[in-house]
Amino acid sequence: MEKRKLLMELLADQVESINEKNQTISENQISNVSTDNGDIFIGSKDTQYKLNFEPPQVNPEQILLLVDRYKNVDCESKEFIAIKEELEEYQTPRPGRKIIGLENKLKAGNREDLIPTAKEYKKKFASRLMRYELCTHTSAIHLNIMGKIEEKFNSTIIPMIESKTDQNVIDLAISKLIIEPLADEVSAADPTLTPKQVRGMMYLLTGNCFLQW
Repeated sequence: MEKRKLLMELLADQVESINEKNQTISENQISNVSTDNGDIFIGSKDTQYKLNFEPPQVNPEQILLLVDRYKNVDCESKEFIAIKEELEEYQTPRPGRKIIGLENKLKAGNREDLIPTAKEYKKKFASRLMRYELCTHTSAIHLNIMGKIEEKFNSTIIPMIESKTDQNVIDLAISKLIIEPLADEVSAADPTLTPKQVRGMMYLLTGNCFLQW
C-alpha cells in the first residue's frame, strides 16, 4: 500500500535510458515497480527506464471554488455562453487535419489496442456532456478538466510518443500524470467524474484532433 501511495503522489517529467544497451522492457510488461529517491523504476533489475517524478499538483479546493462561482450563474449570461462556446469547440473536429476521428487517430499512432475501450469511454463522456450542457457549474468543471488534459498531454505525453518511448511507460505516465490526479482533484466536487470519465474526455479530445498519438 505504501508503494502504491508513493506512485500516486509522483508525476513523470521525463523518461531516460539507464541501460547502455538500450534494451526494451521484457515482453512489453510492466512489473516489479519500485521507488528510490523520488524516481520510479519499472521492470526487472535490467530494465532501462527510469521515470523522474514530482509531487502532483492536486488542489480539490480549486474545483470547489469553481463550483461555488458558477452554480448560480444564469444560463443566458455572457459568462456561461463563453464556457459553452469553449466546450463546443472541443466537441468539433479541428479544421485542416488529415486524419479525422478517434479510431483513425489511434490507428495512425499504432495504438489499435486502445480502440475498443477508447470508443466506449468517449461515448460515455459525450453522453454526460450533453446531459449537463445547461448545468452551469458542471460545464465549468468539464471545461476546466479538459483544458488541463490538453495542456498536460501535449506538453508531456507527446514528447514521449515522439521519442518512441515504450507504450507501457507512456500508458503509466498518462495514468499518473493525467487520469489519477485530475480524478482525485475533482472527486470532492463531483464523485461521478471518475477516472473512466476523465479518460473519456481524453479520447474525445483525441477524436477531435486536440491530442495526437
